[in-house]
Amino acid sequence: MIIQVHGVSKANKNIAIFLLKALVTAVCLWWLSRYFDYEQVRIVLAGMNPLLLVVAIALHFLSFVAGGVRWWLLFRHLHGSIEFRQVWPSYYLGVFYNNLLPSVYGGDLARTARLYASGFGGSALVSSAFVDRMLGLAAVVSMGGIALLFAPVGFEKQLALSVFGLIMLAILPMVVIAVLPKWTRLLDTGFGRRWPRLHAVLACFPRYRTAPGLMLRAFGLSVLNQLMWVLVLLMLAPGLGVHLPVFQLMLVLMLVSLVSSLPISLGGLGAREGAMMSLLLPLGVDAASVLALSVAYLLVLWCTTLPGAFMLLLREPNAPDATGL
Repeated sequence: MIIQVHGVSKANKNIAIFLLKALVTAVCLWWLSRYFDYEQVRIVLAGMNPLLLVVAIALHFLSFVAGGVRWWLLFRHLHGSIEFRQVWPSYYLGVFYNNLLPSVYGGDLARTARLYASGFGGSALVSSAFVDRMLGLAAVVSMGGIALLFAPVGFEKQLALSVFGLIMLAILPMVVIAVLPKWTRLLDTGFGRRWPRLHAVLACFPRYRTAPGLMLRAFGLSVLNQLMWVLVLLMLAPGLGVHLPVFQLMLVLMLVSLVSSLPISLGGLGAREGAMMSLLLPLGVDAASVLALSVAYLLVLWCTTLPGAFMLLLREPNAPDATGL
């Protein structure tokens, strides 16, 4: 009876999270519809070069590949011998969950659950996925910081300075803890016995401290991942009427990237477009151009994300003998 009640409670919680995300998405889309002039957006989109769209799709897919290689390197360091082809289907499935499927938990759980069901270590999966996320966030902040140096003065610069400053304040304690050589001894007291699973996950992190070369490569892949995404929008923007200095648009895109990564809407839909509209309208870009850019990017995103659904048809990989957790 307790398990049943617990299951019902968990199901209700999942439904509540889903409904809340759906509500945020609906509110954002309703707000955007006030600016939506179908005819103007159609005219703007009709003037777009189809070849640019093809190149944008290719670049966006390569950004996913860079992200997949990053996670593979991080996971392999903990787990031991594993090939990229074993990790890639799970990562790409996670991309599909994150961007297209209206799920409660998102792609991080999907990619780790698929490999965990195949016998790969849960602690290594969770900790590598967390470090993967943090490196992605660090890349956004770093690229945003570069854009801050060269972007013209504007309201978005003040906003970015505040947002990136808060993120750095949040990350700094974790960085300090990570570089302390003896902090894991605290885990081996009562904490480790009370929460053994969490203890096992946290115990994985010090192993990254001993591999600075790996972390540098993974961070470089994070920057490459974000750079390709920025290039996609920088290519599409001029042909759709969005004419801004490169670093100013790059700064806006870094803020949009942060908003779209928040788990507050279904696949980032609505929140991403709302952030783009809120940031570009005050810079003098007309609503039709912003919406056309949003629609064009959605097309690129869906074209590169939808194939991830076919990963469900592939057989789950068999876990090799591993030295990790």
